[in-house]
Amino acid sequence: MTALKIAYLTSQYPEFHETFIAREVEGLKARSVDIKVYSLKPPAMGDFLYPAHRSFVRYLPFFFSGAVWKSNLKQLFTRPDRYLMALTDLLRIYATRPVELIKALAVFPKTVAYAEEIGAAGAVVHAHWITVPTSMALVIRRLTGTRISATAHAWDIFLSPTNELRHKISQLSGVVTCTGYNVQHLQELCHLEDKNKIVLNYHGLDEKIFAATASGDKPDNTCLRITAVGRLVEQKGFAYLVEAVNQLSERGIPVELVVIGEGPLLDKLKAMIRPAAQNAIVFSGRLGHAQTLGQMRASHVLAAPSVVAKDGDRDGIPNVILEAMGVGLPIVASAVSGIPEVVKDGISGWLVPSADASALADAFAAVWQNLDDAGQRGQQARAYVIERFSVTRNVVEFLDLLEKFHHE
Repeated sequence: MTALKIAYLTSQYPEFHETFIAREVEGLKARSVDIKVYSLKPPAMGDFLYPAHRSFVRYLPFFFSGAVWKSNLKQLFTRPDRYLMALTDLLRIYATRPVELIKALAVFPKTVAYAEEIGAAGAVVHAHWITVPTSMALVIRRLTGTRISATAHAWDIFLSPTNELRHKISQLSGVVTCTGYNVQHLQELCHLEDKNKIVLNYHGLDEKIFAATASGDKPDNTCLRITAVGRLVEQKGFAYLVEAVNQLSERGIPVELVVIGEGPLLDKLKAMIRPAAQNAIVFSGRLGHAQTLGQMRASHVLAAPSVVAKDGDRDGIPNVILEAMGVGLPIVASAVSGIPEVVKDGISGWLVPSADASALADAFAAVWQNLDDAGQRGQQARAYVIERFSVTRNVVEFLDLLEKFHHE
């Protein structure tokens, strides 16, 4: 058990798309780590993956709170140099990005209040995402002098300006990231003396979830059943997936695709469906975690056709890939970013070139032509993630890293 008291700083907790953070927190609590989560925004959804977490998540209003204003006035009048420098730091970080500056300034007052609590508790700060949460960690460091670290994931790395990332890395005691691809990218852009701060720690799967939600769900073999999960945005590559199902339907292959998720491209994706595939594609919207796992178990394969978006955004290792592998699904995925680190072509699934609908269709056809082989790859996928992506193992590694970051 670590002696560290850890203050987790997140944009929003819980967040529907961030079950990997909840599992990490649960893993830390299971090891009796003293952890409290400070959420910069109230949750958009009410369901906690782990209901017991409600007891140690801290929320504060943006402005209309006596506690918030009391803390800000106290800091301003007792430590005006630190308070004003914290504000100045934000202005420098976001000098060329006014929208991000507004977001940071909106959560600055509550961050000051959090800083007072964290400083009094003697906790260290770990921020999830190297965007606004890490900027707020810098505010807390400025106000309290506590050591800070962060986890960087995917879009936060690839959509942030290089100078901003370089500056934040220089101020952090350590940076955890969830793919080897990300480690290399961050090490290439940071200062030479900061390279050793950047370390790999994969997200872990909570095996108890899969044991607890196990059921007799099995796909029937009347058609090829494909599931895809994710926000309906460019980098998920769902446009190529819809086109691939169009092609399968036009080849006469019986197929059903269920896409779980919401997003701005819904109407565009629906408009892409050609007559042959009108009854083959279902957009189910957002489903709960247990429902999503049930849909996976009733499928033959998970599709993860990620691409690099025009603005540079891309996935790391999508959490849904690990979950699908955990329930024994083979994966058809694009060879993008960190995905080849977990999806092994010919072993746990099929890797295809990015943005290639025909290659996706050919891979799905291969699944349909040999369902026994697909099932074997699914079992190999499950064995691989249980061995390499156990939350118990990964949390132990993560704790060791935090000890190194904050006790040097």
